[in-house]
Amino acid sequence: MNIHQPHAIGMDLSSLRKDGFVTVSYPPLLRSRVCEAMQSWKSFCNLSENEKTKLSGGDRIQDFGYMRRKDSGPRADNKELFHVVRKRLPQLHAQADAMSDRRAAAFIDAVDVLLQESVPLIQTFAQRIEQEYGLKGFEAEVVGSQDNWTFRYLHYFPGVQPVLANAHADRGGFTFHTWEDHDGGEYLSLNGTWMPWPVSDTKTIIFPSMGLQYRSKGELKALWHRVVPNETTAKVGRYSMVIFIDFKMDYRFDDSRYRIQDFQPGFNYQTSAEEFTRLFVPANGKAQTD
Repeated sequence: MNIHQPHAIGMDLSSLRKDGFVTVSYPPLLRSRVCEAMQSWKSFCNLSENEKTKLSGGDRIQDFGYMRRKDSGPRADNKELFHVVRKRLPQLHAQADAMSDRRAAAFIDAVDVLLQESVPLIQTFAQRIEQEYGLKGFEAEVVGSQDNWTFRYLHYFPGVQPVLANAHADRGGFTFHTWEDHDGGEYLSLNGTWMPWPVSDTKTIIFPSMGLQYRSKGELKALWHRVVPNETTAKVGRYSMVIFIDFKMDYRFDDSRYRIQDFQPGFNYQTSAEEFTRLFVPANGKAQTD
C-alpha cells in the first residue's frame, strides 16, 4: 500500500455539506483514460451476447464480469453491465485473451489502465475527507482496499422505461461518477428536491454511500440518486460508468435484511446516527445487539 502526498486536483469540499456531493475538476489524463475505457466498453457491447457471456465471471453474489438484466414489472430493468474488481483482473485478462475477437481484450486492458490512473484522485478525496472530518486512518483504509473497488460499466438499451435506475443510495463506501453520454442522472438534494447532477467533460462528482455515512457517524449523508429517461435515451440508449469505492470496515450494511430501494428516498438525511447504526452488522455477519 502506497500513501502519497496530496495531489493538486480541483476538489470543492464545501459542496459536500451544501449539496451532498463533492465537485471534482477532471485531471486531463484521467479524463482521457475514462474516454478510452468507455469507447472500449461500447465496442465490447457490439459483440454477440454469446461472446460477451464468455466473460461472465460473476453474478449478484460474485459481483464481477458481464451481466445481462432483463427484469420486468414495476422495476423493469433492461440493461447490460460489467463489473471489474482488481483482484479479478488476472482471470478476466486470461478469459479475454482466449477469445478470438480482440475487442474483449482491448476492453479489459483499458479498464486495467483506468484503474491505475484513478488511484491519485480517489486517494486525494480520502485524504481530504480524513482531514476535514477527523476520520483517522480513512485514507489508509481506502487505499488498502483497492482490490475491492468496483468499476461498473452500464449500457441501458433503447426503449420506453419509466425510469432507467430507480431511486437509491449506494451501499458501499463512496461513489466516483466517471461518465455518462446523456443527461438523466439526478440527485435528491438534502432538502428533498430532485435535481440534475453537474456532470460534464471537465467536471464530475464524488458522493458518500451508506458506508461513509456510517464511518462518519452521520456527518456525511449517503446521497440518493436516480436515472430518468428522455427522448434521446429512449431512441439510442445510454452508457455510463461509476466506481464504487469500498474501504476496510468492521461493519457493513445489512443487505441480508434490507433493500435500499424499500426505504423512503432521503430517509437517512434526517436519521440519527444511533438509528442508522442499526442498519449495519459486523463484517463477520453476526447481528448487532442492543
